[in-house]
Amino acid sequence: MTFIIFLVVILFILAISDLVVGVSNDAVNFLNSAIGSKAAPYRVIIITAIVGILLGSFFSSGIMEIARKGIFHPEYFTFDKIMWVFLAVMLTDIILLDVFNSLGLPTSTTVSIVFELLGSACVVGVLYSIEKNDNIADAFKYINFESTISIISGIFLSVFIAFTCGVVFQYLFRQLFTFEYTSRLKQFGALFAGFGITSIIYFLLIKGLKGTTLFSPNSITWVNNNITTLLIIIFIVIVLICFLLQHYAKVNPLKIVVLAGTFALAMAFAGNDLVNFIGVPITGYLAFQNWVASGVPAGDLYQTYLASDDVIVPNYMLLTAGIIMSLTIWFNAKARKVTETEVNLARQDEGEERFKANAVSRSIVKSSLMLGNLISVFLPRNSYKNYRLNLEKSKIQKATNVQGEDSAAFDLVRASSNLIIASILIAWATSMKLPLSTTYVTFMVAMGSSLADRAWGRESAVYRVAGVLSVIGGWFITAVIAFVASGIFAFILYKGEETGTIILILITLVYIIFSHIKFAQKEKKAQKLKGKFTALEASDLDLFERNRRMVNNVLTELYQNYHSTITSLNANNTSQLKKVNADMDEMVQYGFKIRTKSIKYIKELQTTDKETAEVILYSTDLLQDMIQSAKFLSEESLEYINNLHQAPQKSFIKTVEKLNNKMDVFFKLIIESLSDPKAIDYDVVRKSRDELREFINSHLDRQISEIQKRNLSTKQAILQTNIFLQSRDILAVMLRISKMYRRYQK
Repeated sequence: MTFIIFLVVILFILAISDLVVGVSNDAVNFLNSAIGSKAAPYRVIIITAIVGILLGSFFSSGIMEIARKGIFHPEYFTFDKIMWVFLAVMLTDIILLDVFNSLGLPTSTTVSIVFELLGSACVVGVLYSIEKNDNIADAFKYINFESTISIISGIFLSVFIAFTCGVVFQYLFRQLFTFEYTSRLKQFGALFAGFGITSIIYFLLIKGLKGTTLFSPNSITWVNNNITTLLIIIFIVIVLICFLLQHYAKVNPLKIVVLAGTFALAMAFAGNDLVNFIGVPITGYLAFQNWVASGVPAGDLYQTYLASDDVIVPNYMLLTAGIIMSLTIWFNAKARKVTETEVNLARQDEGEERFKANAVSRSIVKSSLMLGNLISVFLPRNSYKNYRLNLEKSKIQKATNVQGEDSAAFDLVRASSNLIIASILIAWATSMKLPLSTTYVTFMVAMGSSLADRAWGRESAVYRVAGVLSVIGGWFITAVIAFVASGIFAFILYKGEETGTIILILITLVYIIFSHIKFAQKEKKAQKLKGKFTALEASDLDLFERNRRMVNNVLTELYQNYHSTITSLNANNTSQLKKVNADMDEMVQYGFKIRTKSIKYIKELQTTDKETAEVILYSTDLLQDMIQSAKFLSEESLEYINNLHQAPQKSFIKTVEKLNNKMDVFFKLIIESLSDPKAIDYDVVRKSRDELREFINSHLDRQISEIQKRNLSTKQAILQTNIFLQSRDILAVMLRISKMYRRYQK
């Protein structure tokens, strides 16, 4: 009895953890359109979603069937056996979802819970059959195959349907509004908002009333019988309200649609996906209550109670779950990371891409281009011409205000269509009693609409397609891993009982702690990298001055890393060299990013400001050269020490110390000359460079002589010559940077 109470307590603790990791992933379903279009301040968007979540949590009571009897037949399991199934599911779900959250990839909590239940129920069913000496064929009776196949097929079919609808409807909406939609909005804005919000309300009525216990059955029946009349009245009222707000309060009706859609999808998420997080623990608790009331031993009580239709979840449990999800949305950093992934894949402008192109994405893009060219031949010329005119880059940039980091990823037309299309699809599927994944629907609609808007242009298509394929591939991997891992966990729990339970709980706990530490470290590095761009984003300075500050900051960091590399090599300090090498890896990433940003900033300049554009372009190129040289030096030094090669001679170490001191002086000279051009005479800089270059060349000649005399091993020769060669390259680039800024300032 004590151990079973312990299991129930653990299930509830796991439910809270699963709510946190689950909502962190599923937040992307209802936040991406509003955040991507910047329809409102971030806090307003989050508060709107939270209200939807809290209200939607009350609409979950009637949908716990998946956890109770949708995947397996509970009447064939005894109470103790079904507890192993539930515990295995929860432990697997927490680890699996946290992995996807850490990677910043959206996945389906519905798919994970379905395959976890399937995997653990299969294993426990087989083990229980063996224990009872049943025929092995009897093991199949434990699984509800008809329901499972229906759920799985419906989920994966929704991927294709959602993407296709996203492409087609977004194309039609874009032809209606174009990217220059201000004038069209005056004509059609209120009608479009009325259609969109009415669709969303219909979605809420169909989706919400299906599972709630807040309203009487008679009220729900009346709504269903009069749904057409209600929708017509709602449409007329919404159109009038939006018309008045648009023409007298100057409120953009598309923003109303986006916020209404965000609220609706958040509410649907809480109503639909709450089962994925708390369905299993609550079902376990209800089974526990039934077992206590029965007075029958745990190994003898079959769970016929769970197979009945009379099981109702208490509303206080649903509200508690809603509060936990709301707090997670507000505070959890991983939720933002997953949202960023989808927004970046759908954004209208080109730029830095998270995913790398691969052979599959290139083949798909190439085939699509060929198909597009073929279709364009058969299209009427005027239609094709109008389509191209509507999607001109200048119009797209004006609509999304693509200038810098704070611009919208896409416009309000696309954000509205994403939410309307997703709402209609989910409502339709629900009314037809078809299972689907809200994650798959919302993600694929967003990808389809971005394709229709030509967000996947020639500059970004291969990367975006690779990203979508990575996400979809992750969905299939989710199913396989969920099934296998849950089955393994169920086996350990069934055989290990108390011992197996303690071991798996400790493993999960250690993993979660380790995962959060690693994620915090990763986010700290990301914030550090982001902080390096602050010099480029200072609004109170002109672009040249911002660029000069950025170059100075990079030189300062490069100077510190160069100095640490030489010092650590001389001291044979492996740990310090590893740290320097990791810092240089970050600097290499930064070097590539400033090249991308430099092009963006050049686009901001007037066409007559050629000199500033040249400085921005050349400075970032020169910085990359320096960073690569310093990285090569730190990498070579670390590899030499790690491989335990012979230590350099003392005479060489003293020479390198002198080199380090001289490079320190020159670094400081260049940094000071950039900080205050009038403080340092350029002749002093050039003279210092000549002396240092002479020092490097003379000692490089000496190294060549040592190699010819065969006084150095091959590895020693590579390292020692590399130090001088890379130092000389860094020296030459620094002088070029100094000359460039001096010439511009003159």
